[in-house]
Amino acid sequence: MKAVVLQLLHEPWGELQPMVDEFLNSRYYPMLEGALAELNREALFKSKVHGSGHIERTLCHGAIAAMEEALSPEDTRLLLLSCAYHDVGREHDKLDNLHGHRSAQRVAALTGLTGEELKLVQGAVDAHSRSDREMVSTVESYAPADLSKALKLAVLLKDADGLDRVRIWDLNPEYLRRESSRSWADFAKELFRRYQLATGGEYVMDFVRKWKHLDENGNPVKE
Repeated sequence: MKAVVLQLLHEPWGELQPMVDEFLNSRYYPMLEGALAELNREALFKSKVHGSGHIERTLCHGAIAAMEEALSPEDTRLLLLSCAYHDVGREHDKLDNLHGHRSAQRVAALTGLTGEELKLVQGAVDAHSRSDREMVSTVESYAPADLSKALKLAVLLKDADGLDRVRIWDLNPEYLRRESSRSWADFAKELFRRYQLATGGEYVMDFVRKWKHLDENGNPVKE
C-alpha cells in the first residue's frame, strides 16, 4: 500500500503547486519513496500525535530540506533515517526532553548503521528533543569526525520535525532555524490537513486541548 503522503503529493495543490512540482521533479522525491518503502512501521511509537502519520510527514519535510540544501544522496539517506526513527524512544506524547536520547540508542539495531554514519544519525536524533543551546554538546558527545556535517543534519532534522508541529497547534515559523524551512510552513499546514482528511483521522485536537487547556477554538481556558 502506497504511503498516504505520497498519494497526497500528487493531488492538485493550488498556489503551492510550483513548490510541490519542484520537489516531485527533483532527485529527492524518489529518495522519499525509498525511505517510506523501507520504513519499519512496527518499530514506531504508537500514537495519533507522534505515530506513523507524524513520521511520514517528517520524512516528507526532511526530503524537501535535503533538496533545498542540495544534500548528497549519502547525506540525504542519513537525514531520512534520522527522520524515520527520531521518536522510537518515546514513552508518552507529552514533553520529554530525553526521548531523543532513548531513540538514538535504538538507531543501530533499526538501521544497521555503524561507524561514522551511526554517529551522525545518533547525534541528530538525540539533539532533536533538546534545546538548541544543547545541540552542539549533544552532537559532540557522539564524537563525529565531521562536526559541521553532524550539526547540519541535526538542524535539518529539528526543522523537519518542527514543521509538523502544526498538528498540535504549535507551529511558529519564526522558531524554525532555516529560511527555506519557514518558506514551507504553509505547505506543512496544508499537508497535515489533507493527511487527516485522507485517513479519516481525528485532528488530535482533543488531546492537545486537554494538554494545553484550550477551548475548541484554540484559546486558553481560564482556570
